[in-house]
Amino acid sequence: MQILFKRIIVIFWALWWLIALWTDVVGAVAHLGYVTASWAPDNNYPFLVKSLAMYNVPTSLPAFFYAGINIFSFICVVLFGRAVFALNKSNWLEKANIAFIFSLSYWFMFFLADQLIMNFDLEQNHMVQGGFQLLCYLTLYILPNKD
Repeated sequence: MQILFKRIIVIFWALWWLIALWTDVVGAVAHLGYVTASWAPDNNYPFLVKSLAMYNVPTSLPAFFYAGINIFSFICVVLFGRAVFALNKSNWLEKANIAFIFSLSYWFMFFLADQLIMNFDLEQNHMVQGGFQLLCYLTLYILPNKD
């Protein structure tokens, strides 16, 4: 049963990162005016612009950072996707390790960014999400490998 639960954890994070990427991409498309539906809210990019305004950065920098966020999220989706497709193979845990280590490192970058813009509510949100992912990752090793 523990092996099944560990596999569910990997599937969960694959889906979570896919949804996170999807919402950011759809938000970007909405920001560009190609979608105006209520299911495509344009929240993250304007929030990023507002957060960086305190530093009087060039207008291209938020777009660069937002593109980077989407690229890193895409890599998380790919890495977790690889882990999901390897769940019935002997190297699934190795692929899950790579996905978790990359995505947790990505969370660390968010924690630093939150500190730089001094948005502690956002930092708390990211800490909860990243902390939950770390707990899930540790669960892969804490639980025994029994069926």
